[in-house]
Amino acid sequence: MDSKVVVVTGGASGIGRATVLRFSEEGYAPVILDRDAEAGAETLSLLGSEPVEGQFIRADLTRKAEVTAAFDSILSARGRIDVLVNLAGGTFHKGAIHEVTPAQWKECLDLNLKTTFLCAQAVIAPMKQAGRGTIVNTASNFGITGGAERTHYAASKAAIIAFSKSLATELAPHGIRVNTIAPGLTGTERVRGKYDADEWAALSGTLPMGRAAMPEEIADGIFFLAGDESDYVTGATLHVNGGMVMP
Repeated sequence: MDSKVVVVTGGASGIGRATVLRFSEEGYAPVILDRDAEAGAETLSLLGSEPVEGQFIRADLTRKAEVTAAFDSILSARGRIDVLVNLAGGTFHKGAIHEVTPAQWKECLDLNLKTTFLCAQAVIAPMKQAGRGTIVNTASNFGITGGAERTHYAASKAAIIAFSKSLATELAPHGIRVNTIAPGLTGTERVRGKYDADEWAALSGTLPMGRAAMPEEIADGIFFLAGDESDYVTGATLHVNGGMVMP
């Protein structure tokens, strides 16, 4: 009960898993919210040697009732939520704008923007009551530059940046900080699976630093935004992309 509690949405794999491990190493009690129960269990198994027990809750974060139930359960069991990291999101469709269906558009915005909104909304009351808390939302390089055939994804990520700035302004008087992490090309298992070895090497080589990020490097940026080292930082967007985007 004395350990700080971090809730990581989309924490079962990829950057989310790296983030769960990073916070756990620092003594936080991590709670994973994700739809993938198998990956969630695997991530929990990696915490076996850590001093604080983790927790996995399966939830569809696009559904308000499931979000409310998940956060009520966390507060009942843990008594506090100190950090929320909104990593749930992604895109399953890529194509020219005239090929994007209304259903695909809605699915992408729900997966990225709606989940961020619902989960942030769920922690505001307990964080206000505590007089402190941090929220880290996730954008993308595409939220700054846009991207051909990624209109729905880019729109959702740009919206998250504006949402985070607005929320930071609203919540600052209550001791709650809100910032955004914007990863670039990152070598998660899901992303790497889209390329063969030569294609991945060629793509990574186009970046100024000559390589893609590791998930752990994004997790380091998230931990910085959530921790005491950034105590006077709110409404900011931290770009961790090896020089891909320099806004």
